Amino acid sequence: MKRAQIVKPYEPLVVDTVAIPEPPPKGVVVKTSYSGVCHTDLHQWDNEISEGSNLVQFIDNPDYKLPVVPGHEMSGIVHSVGSQQDQGDDPLKVGDRVALYPWIGCGKCGFCNNGDSNICAKNLWLGFMLPGGYASYIIVPESKFAVKLPDSIPLDVACMFSCSGLTTYSAVVTARPAVEKAIVRKGKANLLIIGAGGLGLWSTQIAKHLFKVSTIITVADVNEEKLKVARERGAHETVCWDPSVSDGNAIQEAMKIGGYDAIIDYVNTTKTTNRAFHCLGMGGLLVMVGLFGGQAQYSLPKMVFCGKGVQGVIVGTLQSMKDMIKLVADEKLISPPMKYLKLEDVTETLKILREGKMTGRGVIDFNL
Repeated sequence: MKRAQIVKPYEPLVVDTVAIPEPPPKGVVVKTSYSGVCHTDLHQWDNEISEGSNLVQFIDNPDYKLPVVPGHEMSGIVHSVGSQQDQGDDPLKVGDRVALYPWIGCGKCGFCNNGDSNICAKNLWLGFMLPGGYASYIIVPESKFAVKLPDSIPLDVACMFSCSGLTTYSAVVTARPAVEKAIVRKGKANLLIIGAGGLGLWSTQIAKHLFKVSTIITVADVNEEKLKVARERGAHETVCWDPSVSDGNAIQEAMKIGGYDAIIDYVNTTKTTNRAFHCLGMGGLLVMVGLFGGQAQYSLPKMVFCGKGVQGVIVGTLQSMKDMIKLVADEKLISPPMKYLKLEDVTETLKILREGKMTGRGVIDFNL
């Protein structure tokens, strides 16, 4: 099989060929069809991510070791099945089309036992601690983490469910109580989505289907072309936060329709989160998702007096991924635009992603 590994930070990924692995007793081996290129992959390549006031390295985690096969957005075909697979009601078999859930935990703690393996402290994530989707075959430790797909969902779209799709679904579901409360109180609700990239586009469509028609969805971004696509995906209003615009003017422009009952920030820098906080109405909820880094600098008394709330979202649960797959199939949601590439081109793609010049979602196509 072919794979691409991060051997050293910032250096080109090394593509080599090794033997196709055998399936673990309770798991499967999946022949990869598509693997998404996520911004987190870029953080891995740099071997650092911002925690606000400082940068931390991935290799500070003793369970994360280089070289690593990155990639945590994966879909493909079941190639082989372990001898002790859970037979259940509908066991996996060779040839099944699947999307992979990479956010695997220890399997023993209270988080894992209640379906929250994504926030297990002993994570064993595919593409991080375990080899991921930048490979033509992937080992899945337990078959339950390979989710069967409806025939109506193409495999290229399905690879995005495990991160960008799942994250946006979880963010919208987290925002839902604040939106529903606002509708009860005022008869309507305002939702602001910050970021019109792939996550913002997923989020706009999901919100349109999960929230009542009395919810006004506004999308903010620095790029007018992306905002045009957001309107095509169902945004009622858009706001261009040009970098040259002051915070005061940006907030004023965004609040022409009034304060927001929920805001989902897919950028999550000091600038965007401070703008978001000031755009929140009474009792509003700010849902933080992006990992661009920074520190919050808003008034704590205002949070108390205005009943505002802040909630972080890190991807989502296995059940949430299944729920999103059903929603996409039932409502025929449209995926963000995709740019297909060969595995050998992934280093150049990461460079383009760093420069902010990626149009749509980069997807490694193992059929090329």
